[in-house]
Amino acid sequence: CGSKKAPPPPAGVIAKKVTQAASTRVLALRECGLKQLPVGATGAELANLRTADLSANTLKALPEACSVWSGLQTLLCSQNALTELPSSIGQLGSLQKLALSENQLRTLPVELSQLGKLKTLQLDSNCLGKGSLPPDVFGGTLSRALEELDLSANGLEELPSSIAGLVVLQRLVLSRNRLRQLPAGLGELVTLQYLDASENLLSMLPDGFLVKLKSLSELWLKGNPMERLKLQEAPGFNAFLERRKQRLDARIDANVVGRVDLTVCGLE
Repeated sequence: CGSKKAPPPPAGVIAKKVTQAASTRVLALRECGLKQLPVGATGAELANLRTADLSANTLKALPEACSVWSGLQTLLCSQNALTELPSSIGQLGSLQKLALSENQLRTLPVELSQLGKLKTLQLDSNCLGKGSLPPDVFGGTLSRALEELDLSANGLEELPSSIAGLVVLQRLVLSRNRLRQLPAGLGELVTLQYLDASENLLSMLPDGFLVKLKSLSELWLKGNPMERLKLQEAPGFNAFLERRKQRLDARIDANVVGRVDLTVCGLE
């Protein structure tokens, strides 16, 4: 049924990709069977790299020397075997997108908070619930840059306090964790438009949650032990419904509907 994975390219081909990256500014090493970065990948001649695609390898770590990629804007490391990140990742000051989905990360370095241009951070399908996250991991200059954060499928029972300080966050995905409550501080995320907290253990939302989140127009709570009627009685729910209707109407007007789910936030 499923197609077999292509064998990794020979060492000579990988070396050529590294050499080419100096001029193309793209390090394209996806599905190369790498257990570690090849020689030269963190050489000074790659300081002007814009994109590094290391996805779908078996990397267990990134070297501290990756800090040489000072101009890097996109770092794709999904589908590896990473258990931690180097603290030097905080020196990638130009980074705008960091994809770390489907690894084995148990913690994150607090230096992530130094990434003052990072807009998208994908951390879904890791093991962050088995370790511990620094309370300030989403603080620092990161807090004024991050627009999209995906923490789904991590077994998380709580969230770091600094998540409430992400002042320009628009999209937050917390599905498939073990959260029994959402921190009240999430109500301070006034730019938040999309929140997916489905498949958790939530029985209610924090007091006044929907009143404060004046930009929220999409909320998913499916698979939580939450009563739909209780949600509908929550202060701010009718205003949320109106924003949701406007969003759906806009999609219909633009002919980009697809399947429209008209349940109440996924609750039956």
